Amino acid sequence: MFVVIEQQFPLGRFHARRWNQPPFDNGSAEWPPSPWRLLRAIAARWFQYCRETGDSDTARRDCILWKLANTVPSFRLPIASGPGPELRQYQPTEVKFTKGKIDSEMKRPLTTLMPDRCRAIPPDGTVLWVWNQITLSPDERDLLSNLLRRMHYFGRTESWTRLRLLAEHESVPATNCELALKPSDRAVPVLVSESTDGLIARLLAPTGDSGSSNRSIPVGTRWQYAMLPDGPMIKPLVRRKQEIRLQVARFALDSNVLPLVTETLVVAEAARRAIMSIHGRFTEQNGVRGRSSVFSGKNEGGTPLVGHRHAYYLPTDEDGDGRLDHLTVFAQEGFDSAERRALDEFRRLNTGRRNEEEHPLRLLLLGMGKIDEVTGGPLQKSKVWVSATPYIATRHAKRRGRNAIDVASPEARAEFLISDIRAQVATIQSDIASNGESDVQIECEWDRAHVFRTAGGRRPIEFQRCRRKPGDDGGQRLAGAFRMTFDIALSGPVVLGWSSHFGMGLFVPVAGD
Repeated sequence: MFVVIEQQFPLGRFHARRWNQPPFDNGSAEWPPSPWRLLRAIAARWFQYCRETGDSDTARRDCILWKLANTVPSFRLPIASGPGPELRQYQPTEVKFTKGKIDSEMKRPLTTLMPDRCRAIPPDGTVLWVWNQITLSPDERDLLSNLLRRMHYFGRTESWTRLRLLAEHESVPATNCELALKPSDRAVPVLVSESTDGLIARLLAPTGDSGSSNRSIPVGTRWQYAMLPDGPMIKPLVRRKQEIRLQVARFALDSNVLPLVTETLVVAEAARRAIMSIHGRFTEQNGVRGRSSVFSGKNEGGTPLVGHRHAYYLPTDEDGDGRLDHLTVFAQEGFDSAERRALDEFRRLNTGRRNEEEHPLRLLLLGMGKIDEVTGGPLQKSKVWVSATPYIATRHAKRRGRNAIDVASPEARAEFLISDIRAQVATIQSDIASNGESDVQIECEWDRAHVFRTAGGRRPIEFQRCRRKPGDDGGQRLAGAFRMTFDIALSGPVVLGWSSHFGMGLFVPVAGD
């Protein structure tokens, strides 16, 4: 049996240096990608998978890593590739005590302009990693496939990538690059695993702890040598004619005291302000800050956009402890290069919570991609969805006159809200509701006293439902919690109703459905 991994680099560049290659070395970038780098990437992505799915069983992970490390792969490399352009970037080189113009003396990183070599690859070219003599069980193949889908960069963070595990029935072209034990003319070194003894501990160790001080490469690794296939050299790809517009950015939240799930709207509003501020600084010209209609939801004249194609800010509690631990920023319109840069620089969030200066809220970018490339949290696929935050009605309930609603009756409030949800589903999820209202079943999520309860057991009244925007009346509108069942599986995010772009009306998939 065989295992084949297909890898692409959408930007046409692979940024990575060989292990312990000096930063100012004028040599070329690592090529082909080293199996040791792939093993470390798979091990790292397991933690994201564990956090998102709750599957903390390490046995399958360890078995996959042992099998991949025990055999050296062959490669099918793009023939048309070559050294990429020499990019130069300022990077920290040492930390010293320095004094700013305003600040007191403190330790600051000093930066140096450094060359960043890369390998130029056709954007539609693929790298195939081929293991001819290993077999994975169906469960192991499923886990490996999930881990590969969560890799959005390989090497440096600028080196965007897509990886997938080929099905067993897919045909595999002949390889054109083998690894040899001894060097030869024109052969390039590639770092591979030498021994599986203590493999998992070495893969999970920080980079600086992977080898002893008197070794140039990590313990348990060795160099093998690859003879690259002959072929035409392509011109370095610096800019593509058609810009890639990614639609999703996923962040993990980190703090000594994470915000409560009832503060979803507060965190979402703060995220929008922070990202817009970062984008404004990057795009400032002649003292005028740029404005993103995708982030703000407004056009240049300040008029709110229609169509829900601008950004949703969706904080979520994905481990079920009642505190927000992830943030998903999703825009159907996609993000341009300046907007992606703002998301990449988004590192800290000030929400105005009490004593927040003692436990700042930090963010770690987990990845960016198109909607069908990013998984986890509200982006999963399911037929059954349940309220994670209150659904807030888009219209006010009439309390007098014709068609008045008895707001004192839980059943009347529920009927009004269900009718409003159906209208929202028909408008926003038209592909699901195209056959009429029968395509979705909506049930109330409430206790014996007919008090609405979200998936975490919270009442809608416990949530902050009013924005800082003057005149916002979200707290005065009817709100509830519901379960929606569709005839076919629907891909998230599913978020409806008033303040839906700020995390209200967020539905999460029910596991196993």
